[in-house]
Amino acid sequence: MPCPTGSFKIISRGKGQSCMASCAYYSGEKKYSEYECCWKYPHSSPARVKRVEVMLPSNAPRAYADPQTLWNAVDAAETSVNAQTARSMLFALPRELTDEQNLALVRDFCQKEFVDKGMVCNFFYHDKGDGNPHVHIMLTLRAMDKNGKRLPKSKNVYALDENGNRIRAPNGSWKRIKVDTVDWNERKYGEIWRQDWAAAQNAALKAAGRMERVDMRSLERQGVEDRLPQKHLGPTASALERKGVSSERGDENRKIISVNKMLASLQKTVRGIGAWLDELRKAVSRQQIIESPDDYPLSDVIVAYLDMRRDGRETWNRYAQEKGAVQDLKDGFKAVSFLSNHELYTVGQLGRYIAETQRTFSKIKAEFTAKERRIRDIDALFGAIQTIRELKPVQQEYEGIHWNGKREKFKAEHGDELNRLQKAIWLREKLVKSLGLASPLDKEQRAALKTERMQLEAEREVLLPKLEEIKAELAELNRIRYWTRKVIPDALPRVSDGRVSVEDAMETAINRKELEEIMEKTEQRVTRQQSEHGKNQKNQSPKDKLI
Repeated sequence: MPCPTGSFKIISRGKGQSCMASCAYYSGEKKYSEYECCWKYPHSSPARVKRVEVMLPSNAPRAYADPQTLWNAVDAAETSVNAQTARSMLFALPRELTDEQNLALVRDFCQKEFVDKGMVCNFFYHDKGDGNPHVHIMLTLRAMDKNGKRLPKSKNVYALDENGNRIRAPNGSWKRIKVDTVDWNERKYGEIWRQDWAAAQNAALKAAGRMERVDMRSLERQGVEDRLPQKHLGPTASALERKGVSSERGDENRKIISVNKMLASLQKTVRGIGAWLDELRKAVSRQQIIESPDDYPLSDVIVAYLDMRRDGRETWNRYAQEKGAVQDLKDGFKAVSFLSNHELYTVGQLGRYIAETQRTFSKIKAEFTAKERRIRDIDALFGAIQTIRELKPVQQEYEGIHWNGKREKFKAEHGDELNRLQKAIWLREKLVKSLGLASPLDKEQRAALKTERMQLEAEREVLLPKLEEIKAELAELNRIRYWTRKVIPDALPRVSDGRVSVEDAMETAINRKELEEIMEKTEQRVTRQQSEHGKNQKNQSPKDKLI
């Protein structure tokens, strides 16, 4: 199953965010913020919201079961203008499960991972029937005592050396350090929650009798190198695509999807043919047809298959037999021509060809992937530069405000823009470094990047026909593989992790049965012909015999 969504973020006033605004957005209902003294409104229809629940630890006040009461209390406990107020998560849900099964999955996960550890959990189950069920989760950041009183996020303690003794500061006083009262904010939990969520989903899918499984790792971390990642559409492009209007990024994604399908098909075919070759050598060796399996002629396989096809059509009418024979001759001539053009007369020659084809395929795939990723990074860099150019005036206006009250008001109103600007600056510097460019990026470098992108796109388009050509060649080899399995049922199964696939095992059984039936019919026909020939000889007169 493709890697599902799993993202985390901290809701911070310093970034112009509000936990009450997030609650209103996720719940699809307006909420009154006592901290800001205003209503917070959702930005979309509440029709997608199928369930809203608050899960409380045993020491939490029961009044917190109401989301508005809960998050107003959280806001009241945070006095700083740049305070972090809540943690927000987004998880995709398996669309193979029912609403009841998904809700049970969410409740069980939240109870074990968050509520049992002292966090208040408010989750919002969304599903608008488009095949994308998901859940938003909001969590409190502060622990509570047994009476439900919120505790500090951190405390000052004496710094200790390796022997457990207090350490003196340069001024002679005892050195103190700041430590968190809970470990919820440690970076390790991001990975832990991802893996636990994947395990919880897989357990729910197994309990529901489903064969699908999920993996929260990225494609790169999964070792899936033959699949290109799609580009994020963004709200504008997504809105256009939903209306049936093509966008530039949507077109790019459709091209990437098409290429991924081709790469997956080619990769599967290459692996299948490799397994076929190994098993064919073993089968030939077991049957002791010839001393050296590598010298086994592939043309014999084709002839044997065509003979089987002819014998299997014995009961057909004459017209159907002739039509089938003509088609067999065409297919056989095509296969023989293919093998002859590539000088593939024996198993050994075929093995060398497959090895070379695999190397060529891997080389082209790696080259194509590298160019695609380079183009993606260049596009992202220019996108970041454009964002910085658009939002720089907002930053300059903010920096020009010297009155604290007005400055904080401006930041609250333009927090999202300021946050986007900082992300764009960070992304620009990251991409400049990864692309091997000098910072700051000057006009000449930008022009060179545009030229490079055009060249990379042209080179990428040249590689596509080469992939199509390899695909056609491997398709013909797969045809010969099918014929060989009909002649030698056990010779060519696809093997994965040392086991034959269920589909190939069934195909082997069917092929073996068909082969036995054809051989039995052939023997009966030969016996019948010999009997008829004997009767004719017996009924001949002496004169006829002399003649």
